[in-house]
Amino acid sequence: MFAERIKNLNSSFIRDILAVTQQPDIISFAGGLPDPALFPAGQLQEAGERMRQRLGNALYQYGETAGVATLREQIAANLSDANTGPENLLVTTGSQQGLDLVVRCLVDPGERVVVEGPTYLGALQVLRANQAQLLSIASDADGPDLDALETLLKEQPIRCFYAVPDFHNPTGACYSLRRRQRLLALAEMYDFWILEDSPYSALRYRGESLPSLHSLAPQRVIQFGSFSKIIAPALRLGWINSARPVIKVVEKLKQAADLHSSGYDQQLVLQFLLDGCLQPHLERLREIYGERLDAMASALERELGGALSFHKPQGGMFIWATLKRQESTLELFRSAIAEGVAFVPGEAFYVNGEQENSMRLNFSNSSIGMIEAGVTRLAGLINVRLHQTCTAG
Repeated sequence: MFAERIKNLNSSFIRDILAVTQQPDIISFAGGLPDPALFPAGQLQEAGERMRQRLGNALYQYGETAGVATLREQIAANLSDANTGPENLLVTTGSQQGLDLVVRCLVDPGERVVVEGPTYLGALQVLRANQAQLLSIASDADGPDLDALETLLKEQPIRCFYAVPDFHNPTGACYSLRRRQRLLALAEMYDFWILEDSPYSALRYRGESLPSLHSLAPQRVIQFGSFSKIIAPALRLGWINSARPVIKVVEKLKQAADLHSSGYDQQLVLQFLLDGCLQPHLERLREIYGERLDAMASALERELGGALSFHKPQGGMFIWATLKRQESTLELFRSAIAEGVAFVPGEAFYVNGEQENSMRLNFSNSSIGMIEAGVTRLAGLINVRLHQTCTAG
């Protein structure tokens, strides 16, 4: 009844469990959500009034497929690498659409794409929907296992490598400079594209920024950016940053898909940027999210230091925690919901659900008080289960 590609299309595990976690008595560390209390609603409202005065009825007209030219200029000047011009940018309906368009342009059914284990499950959805053959390599706090990648490359060619080098989803890892450089050298040697997903790069709370993969190899890397985490996800605006030949081809596919992303939302974000609102807003997010990261890391160490291990990231929205004993966090999740706390079981982030004893914890969408209470609930559950296991043994 349906096309062959639909066989590989599954709903997002996180989207499914978010429905469960919306109950008011549940403290949710599950979604990759910014805090709505921190959305710059007042400034966006003021920006909306100014853009309506500036544009009048022209605000509601069709626009360019590539995106509003002045918005692309602002992205190039303030949110991209020094070597990026507006002609290298294409505005998309969220970075998720950008990834889908690029994969459709580059990857034929059955071609191999390498991802990390674990990796962003939204990327797994896109790649499966486009019938890519998925291969996975391990990663650690400094990035992917490039020895494993090179071994794989010697055995078979790949088309793309999907990377989240800054504050990785779900692990929070930040690729070291050495790994960035070696990954790019491998891409050049073995002739594959790197798809650099960068929704969290502006959310750094400590440490020094590292050059993006795109800035180091703009002809080899296609980068995806987003306003979802730094302004508001409902605007559904992102962008692709790539060499002009790639942008020209992807633009044709976007035109066929939806003509252009919302001109209204593009003008709203443009006015927000022109008003100089972004940098003060980012400073506020970094301060508050950084405090929440510190609170969650401290609570986990205090309450669960003997039961799980984790690496404290330098930014982003997530802590990746692994139980020190082998236990399914999917089973733990079901019990945790009954105790009023939620997380995402780790197996959702693997190509084949390989690792069962890890979990992703989001700290950006909970107050410090909620973080403390949620970790306490989780610790009570894990410690009781650990005691039961020890007693049974």
